[in-house]
Amino acid sequence: MKKEASPMGLSEIIESSGIDVVPFGGSMADIEIVSVEYDSRNIRKGSLFVAVEGFVADGHDFIAQAVEAGAAAVAVNEKRLDEFSSLAENKVILFGVKDTRVALSGLSAAFFRHPSREMLVLGITGTNGKTSITYMLESILEVAGMTTGVVGTVNYRWGGSELPAPNTTPESKDLHQLLYSMKEDGVTAAVMEISSHALDLSRADHIAFDGAIFTNLTRDHLDFHRDFESYFTAKVKLFDILEMSPKEKKAGVVNGDDEYGQRLIAHCKKFKMPVIAFGTDEAADYRADAESIVNKITGLAYGVVKPEPAVDVNLQLAGTFHVYNSLGALTLCSALGVETAAIVRGLEKLKTVPGRFDVVRSPEGFAVVVDYAHTSDALEKLLTSLQDLEHNRIITVFGCGGDRDRTKRPIMGKIALDNSDLAIVTSDNPRTEDPQQILDDVVAGMTGDNFRVVIDREEAIARAVGMGTPGDIIVIAGKGHEDYQIIGTEKIHFDDREMARIHIERRNA
Repeated sequence: MKKEASPMGLSEIIESSGIDVVPFGGSMADIEIVSVEYDSRNIRKGSLFVAVEGFVADGHDFIAQAVEAGAAAVAVNEKRLDEFSSLAENKVILFGVKDTRVALSGLSAAFFRHPSREMLVLGITGTNGKTSITYMLESILEVAGMTTGVVGTVNYRWGGSELPAPNTTPESKDLHQLLYSMKEDGVTAAVMEISSHALDLSRADHIAFDGAIFTNLTRDHLDFHRDFESYFTAKVKLFDILEMSPKEKKAGVVNGDDEYGQRLIAHCKKFKMPVIAFGTDEAADYRADAESIVNKITGLAYGVVKPEPAVDVNLQLAGTFHVYNSLGALTLCSALGVETAAIVRGLEKLKTVPGRFDVVRSPEGFAVVVDYAHTSDALEKLLTSLQDLEHNRIITVFGCGGDRDRTKRPIMGKIALDNSDLAIVTSDNPRTEDPQQILDDVVAGMTGDNFRVVIDREEAIARAVGMGTPGDIIVIAGKGHEDYQIIGTEKIHFDDREMARIHIERRNA
């Protein structure tokens, strides 16, 4: 579980952080700090409060509450120092920083004694594939004899314990505390998903990475990023951070078959660290032979023909998209010196990734595949991968989340229609949007008569299961490992895998 670091002098924290500060009045006394906080509700006597300027709330508006709760020092935007001059009268140390988010990252890293410097740290970014790769890397590193910890979309886990994951990549203070807790519990290798949000919001700025993987870049999160170029720029930042890492042996690994991967490789030519391309293209440094790929619902096999000697990979995971995921993991581990035998054994022993091509079988001869695919690219790759399998019909149940990028909705509708015998459009975390409006946006990209609209997700799953005949593959896409639906502002229990099993059993009964 999360551990607390021992108190530390403020001057030592600032010096170790590398953050430039502007003391109010030109100087400040040294005091002992018991915690670094960005949420005023977590303040206790002796805390340092960093007033982070967020999108929903501004930490500067909560300084009074933080001081009342016992904050001994407060960091504010240096342009707003004069606004809070009265803090000095309360004997609260006040100082300014250029960027409060960057400051929170640096100050937190220092307070937790830079835990990432004392373990192997690998980061994965990209639109799709991050979660699967973390599971693959975890399996490889454990076979190689390392004790691993993982920070990702499904959960935060190490040493047999798990914490829920409210964010793919937590706020910088929480991230450094997780790494500190892992280190204290004997973790020697940390694997983490690094989202574009986290990179844009400076959550990973002070992580000492050993390696990074870029998977791909497709349409997603345009509700957050200004445009696609900004989305790409955020992803590139992970490799900039890696280049600045103090680690001696490090490497960046990039999907060379991806258009934006090629751009990233060009961006990294100025770096001293090696940046290695993987893919099926002849130019890839680590190349999978496309002709060797065998995709079955029981697993995936392919050969890595470059560099020599050739290596055969046999996964228990199905789906051709896992060629790229596993090849990325193989490439990075190889570049960092993990033995090939351990890499292959680690990949082959992994049985499942929660919510990624999870198969629920019916005794009546059809299969249900539950997958997290919630972007247009992920859905297309999932459905085209299923086309490779022996099947009768493909029936797809899917939807699009509310309060998120609307532009992908008709695109996903067309993809589902083009790659399914029947598509059922339904709700998927509508949040505060009108569920019917979301479905109307999806259906705008669909024509013909091989789709249905069923607003209630359980009813949609029940209808699809009720239609199943021997040889059919029923896809339930969009939520994967999630065990909830968000309707309005309420989170209610809902698990696609559970629902599939329930309605298979009811049908048999």
